[in-house]
Amino acid sequence: MTNIRTAAGRRRAMLLGIGAGLSLASAGTLYGLLYVRSLDYGERCERGLVSGGGRLLETGASWLPPDAWCRFEDRSLSTTPFWALLLFYALLTVVVWSGTALLHTVRPRPNPGLDWQPGHTAGRSR
Repeated sequence: MTNIRTAAGRRRAMLLGIGAGLSLASAGTLYGLLYVRSLDYGERCERGLVSGGGRLLETGASWLPPDAWCRFEDRSLSTTPFWALLLFYALLTVVVWSGTALLHTVRPRPNPGLDWQPGHTAGRSR
Protein backbone atom coordinates (compact mmCIF):
# COMPACT_ATOMS: atom_id res chain seq x y z
CA MET A 1 0.00 0.00 0.00
CA THR A 2 2.85 2.37 0.75
CA ASN A 3 4.33 1.88 -2.75
CA ILE A 4 1.03 2.98 -4.30
CA ARG A 5 0.90 6.03 -2.05
CA THR A 6 4.53 6.85 -2.80
CA ALA A 7 3.99 6.58 -6.55
CA ALA A 8 0.85 8.71 -6.36
CA GLY A 9 2.71 11.26 -4.24
CA ARG A 10 5.56 11.42 -6.74
CA ARG A 11 3.15 11.80 -9.65
CA ARG A 12 1.29 14.56 -7.80
CA ALA A 13 4.55 16.32 -6.94
CA MET A 14 5.68 16.08 -10.56
CA LEU A 15 2.39 17.51 -11.86
CA LEU A 16 2.47 20.31 -9.28
CA GLY A 17 6.08 21.04 -10.21
CA ILE A 18 5.21 21.22 -13.90
CA GLY A 19 2.23 23.47 -13.14
CA ALA A 20 4.35 25.72 -10.94
CA GLY A 21 7.06 25.91 -13.59
CA LEU A 22 4.62 26.73 -16.39
CA SER A 23 2.84 29.39 -14.35
CA LEU A 24 6.18 30.89 -13.30
CA ALA A 25 7.32 30.97 -16.93
CA SER A 26 4.03 32.61 -17.98
CA ALA A 27 4.27 35.24 -15.24
CA GLY A 28 7.92 35.91 -16.12
CA THR A 29 7.13 36.27 -19.81
CA LEU A 30 4.26 38.66 -19.11
CA TYR A 31 6.46 40.63 -16.70
CA GLY A 32 9.19 40.90 -19.35
CA LEU A 33 6.76 42.06 -22.03
CA LEU A 34 5.25 44.70 -19.75
CA TYR A 35 8.71 45.83 -18.62
CA VAL A 36 10.01 46.26 -22.17
CA ARG A 37 6.84 48.13 -23.11
CA SER A 38 7.31 50.63 -20.26
CA LEU A 39 11.06 51.25 -20.63
CA ASP A 40 11.13 54.61 -22.40
CA TYR A 41 7.52 55.72 -21.97
CA GLY A 42 8.32 58.60 -19.60
CA GLU A 43 10.99 59.90 -21.97
CA ARG A 44 8.58 59.75 -24.91
CA CYS A 45 6.03 61.73 -22.89
CA GLU A 46 8.60 64.38 -22.04
CA ARG A 47 9.63 64.74 -25.70
CA GLY A 48 6.00 65.19 -26.75
CA LEU A 49 5.75 61.92 -28.69
CA VAL A 50 2.72 60.88 -26.62
CA SER A 51 -0.27 63.18 -26.87
CA GLY A 52 -2.26 63.38 -23.68
CA GLY A 53 -4.00 66.70 -23.89
CA GLY A 54 -2.64 69.72 -22.15
CA ARG A 55 0.63 70.27 -20.35
CA LEU A 56 2.64 67.33 -18.97
CA LEU A 57 2.44 67.36 -15.16
CA GLU A 58 4.18 64.17 -14.08
CA THR A 59 5.77 60.96 -15.28
CA GLY A 60 6.42 57.87 -13.21
CA ALA A 61 7.14 54.17 -13.23
CA SER A 62 6.71 51.15 -10.99
CA TRP A 63 8.45 47.81 -11.07
CA LEU A 64 5.70 45.53 -9.71
CA PRO A 65 3.83 45.31 -11.99
CA PRO A 66 6.03 47.04 -14.52
CA ASP A 67 4.17 50.16 -15.55
CA ALA A 68 4.94 53.68 -16.69
CA TRP A 69 2.53 56.58 -16.78
CA CYS A 70 2.26 60.18 -17.81
CA ARG A 71 -0.18 62.56 -16.19
CA PHE A 72 -1.34 65.43 -18.33
CA GLU A 73 -3.72 68.28 -17.47
CA ASP A 74 -6.66 66.56 -19.18
CA ARG A 75 -5.97 62.85 -18.56
CA SER A 76 -3.45 60.25 -17.52
CA LEU A 77 -1.97 57.60 -19.79
CA SER A 78 -0.39 54.29 -18.79
CA THR A 79 1.50 51.56 -20.62
CA THR A 80 -0.22 48.69 -18.83
CA PRO A 81 -3.88 47.96 -19.59
CA PHE A 82 -6.17 46.78 -16.80
CA TRP A 83 -6.55 43.25 -18.23
CA ALA A 84 -2.76 42.83 -18.17
CA LEU A 85 -2.67 43.79 -14.49
CA LEU A 86 -5.38 41.23 -13.72
CA LEU A 87 -3.55 38.55 -15.70
CA PHE A 88 -0.23 39.39 -14.04
CA TYR A 89 -1.62 39.16 -10.50
CA ALA A 90 -3.60 36.00 -11.34
CA LEU A 91 -0.44 34.33 -12.63
CA LEU A 92 1.50 35.51 -9.60
CA THR A 93 -1.17 33.99 -7.34
CA VAL A 94 -1.00 30.69 -9.22
CA VAL A 95 2.79 30.66 -8.81
CA VAL A 96 2.51 31.13 -5.04
CA TRP A 97 -0.27 28.54 -4.66
CA SER A 98 1.53 25.98 -6.83
CA GLY A 99 4.80 26.50 -4.99
CA THR A 100 3.09 26.09 -1.63
CA ALA A 101 1.25 22.95 -2.75
CA LEU A 102 4.48 21.52 -4.16
CA LEU A 103 6.31 22.24 -0.92
CA HIS A 104 3.58 20.53 1.14
CA THR A 105 3.62 17.52 -1.19
CA VAL A 106 7.39 17.09 -1.15
CA ARG A 107 7.83 17.77 2.58
CA PRO A 108 4.59 16.93 4.37
CA ARG A 109 4.30 17.98 8.00
CA PRO A 110 3.02 15.45 10.51
CA ASN A 111 -0.47 16.17 11.76
CA PRO A 112 -0.90 14.88 15.32
CA GLY A 113 -4.68 15.16 15.02
CA LEU A 114 -4.76 12.22 12.59
CA ASP A 115 -3.61 9.73 15.26
CA TRP A 116 -6.77 10.18 17.32
CA GLN A 117 -9.37 7.43 17.13
CA PRO A 118 -12.84 7.44 18.63
CA GLY A 119 -13.00 5.60 21.95
CA HIS A 120 -9.29 5.93 22.65
CA THR A 121 -7.77 8.63 24.80
CA ALA A 122 -4.17 9.72 24.49
CA GLY A 123 -1.94 9.45 27.53
CA ARG A 124 -4.41 7.49 29.60
CA SER A 125 -3.74 3.90 30.55
CA ARG A 126 -6.26 1.43 31.98
